[in-house]
Amino acid sequence: MRYVLIFKSTAFSEAGVKCDPHFAARREAYAKSLANAGMLLADESLLPSSGGFRITLSPDGEATCTAAGPFSAESGLMESFILLEAHSIEEALEWAKKAPVPKGRGEAEIELRQLSDQEETYHDPNIMAMETNLREHI
Repeated sequence: MRYVLIFKSTAFSEAGVKCDPHFAARREAYAKSLANAGMLLADESLLPSSGGFRITLSPDGEATCTAAGPFSAESGLMESFILLEAHSIEEALEWAKKAPVPKGRGEAEIELRQLSDQEETYHDPNIMAMETNLREHI
């Protein structure tokens, strides 16, 4: 089963304040641990919301840019995410509890969510070959 760990933005991350000097190494070690366990599918960070936009889509297909960033960190913005494959929610939760936290920023909030499985997307032989190749490289 696939899960996503959503690391919530803070006022620090939205302001572009760099983490403590050792955080990047701890985060990289955490991602390598997930990769070595065969669980890591993606590990991505987002830039602050100041460069983002909010878009509203109507049921009839009309799109409207409703707001330009920055947005309030208190509105549940995402700073980064890790996509992983785990055997159970309990296993994913144990890994989430091991995530490093930047020093000097207070508590970090992570949201753990299971992704819906869309098995039909994995039957394409080209996608299956690319996934196999990716897993071999990891």
